Amino acid sequence: MSLRVRLILLTVALVTVVVLVFAVLYLNSLVNSLTATALERAQLASQQVNAFINDRINRHSLEQPAPADLEATKSSWREIIANDPDVATMLFRTMALSDALLEINVGGQEGMILASSNPSRVGQELAHLQNFAEWRQRPWYRRFVDLTVRKPDYQVLVPLGVGQQSIFTIQVVTSSVFLIDPVVPQVRAAAGVSAAALLLSLLLAGLATSRALRPLKRIEDTIDRIAQGSFRGDEGTGSKDLENRPREFVALESKLNLLGQQYSGARRDNTNLKRSLDDKVASMASQFDVASRLAAISRISGGVAHEIKNPLNAISLRLDLLRAHAEIQDGQLIPEIDVLSKEVRRLDRVVKTFLDFSRPLEVRFAEVDLGALVSEVATLMTPQARVAGVEVHFEAPTEPAWMRGDADLLKQAVLNLVTNALEVMKQGGHLRLKVERTQEQVVAEVADDGPGIPPEVRDKVFQLYFTTKERGSGIGLAMTYRAVQLHNGTVDFSSEMGRGTTFRLQFPAVVHHV
Repeated sequence: MSLRVRLILLTVALVTVVVLVFAVLYLNSLVNSLTATALERAQLASQQVNAFINDRINRHSLEQPAPADLEATKSSWREIIANDPDVATMLFRTMALSDALLEINVGGQEGMILASSNPSRVGQELAHLQNFAEWRQRPWYRRFVDLTVRKPDYQVLVPLGVGQQSIFTIQVVTSSVFLIDPVVPQVRAAAGVSAAALLLSLLLAGLATSRALRPLKRIEDTIDRIAQGSFRGDEGTGSKDLENRPREFVALESKLNLLGQQYSGARRDNTNLKRSLDDKVASMASQFDVASRLAAISRISGGVAHEIKNPLNAISLRLDLLRAHAEIQDGQLIPEIDVLSKEVRRLDRVVKTFLDFSRPLEVRFAEVDLGALVSEVATLMTPQARVAGVEVHFEAPTEPAWMRGDADLLKQAVLNLVTNALEVMKQGGHLRLKVERTQEQVVAEVADDGPGIPPEVRDKVFQLYFTTKERGSGIGLAMTYRAVQLHNGTVDFSSEMGRGTTFRLQFPAVVHHV
């Protein structure tokens, strides 16, 4: 977005805020004035009706004999109000004096209308409306919403009776529909003025920014000429031209002239820097060539190890055959053959480990249900565990424990832990496999009842070739550790001597949004 557009938008936004503030103040004043006037007229109408009814009751009371008790007095007054046609006429004329009044009713103690400015309302119940004075105390914006959206009716109630006892209720009803009618033209006029102000501000902002940013365009052209190397210090420096431009921009162009002179020197320095960078790149290329050769040597070493492994397999098979023949004969060579077989197997393990860790491992990521994967491992190892007298327990969540990973690598990692657990539980026990799922991660646990890991070797269990077992290779936990790291996970364990060990594999979870 260009600077000119930003300035125009900023100017229009400021004018909009000012217009909105004045509109709010105007509406507040308008609503307060309107409701105050309507409330005053409603109260005045109720006072006039009160005085008229008192007068009519007094006149009729003089023409009739005095009632025997209070109940007779009430009954007499009700008949006067209900049967006097002048009361209904006066209510209608009083209501007609104000445009905001909807109707004026006089109700008895039972809440029934005895007289009304609207004859059809006689005999009906007085409506329960919101008190006008209480509504008048609400915030102006809530009153404005009521007038324009909800449009309810309001009432002013005046009791009429003897002493503290109310016999009649004068209800003056004000309609919000009649209240809002005078406001609509003024609101439309205010909206028109606001729209005109915004349009004028947009026009003036466009003209002002165009004139104000014209010197910046000259500076932009000057910078372009400097970048192209075609800048001349005497361009646009005539006396008339200088008089028409602000002094700040003239000083800035003078500094740009100095910058143009310095730019040529910077270009020479840049040429020297480029030459130095070329030398560095050549040095890095040489180092890269060395690294490529080392990688080639690593590949050759892997090939050599692979070639060594094949003869080792053949030697191992021949030693097994030789041992079988030696058992048939005198058996004296069997210890020597066992020594050779043991060394061949050790050498085979070394070569296999070297092959596994010298070549890059290709990880095929896909969505994997860790619960289903651990369940497969539990099913696979159950027969072997049964032979060793170990009971396998598996627990998984009801929902799939999805994660991103290589199923084969993950299965091998869990299988290594299960195999180690079965090997250490020589007297039988319980093997517990558990999968948990949270919002952010999935966790697999492998717990055994073995002898535990001694404290002094716990920081070495994941090191390559380290093992505490007599016939262990020391690569199972190292491979598990590498597999977990390749999946951006973590592996840790807790162990208690004589009570067993628990390994925890934690991986980032995949959340499926419904």
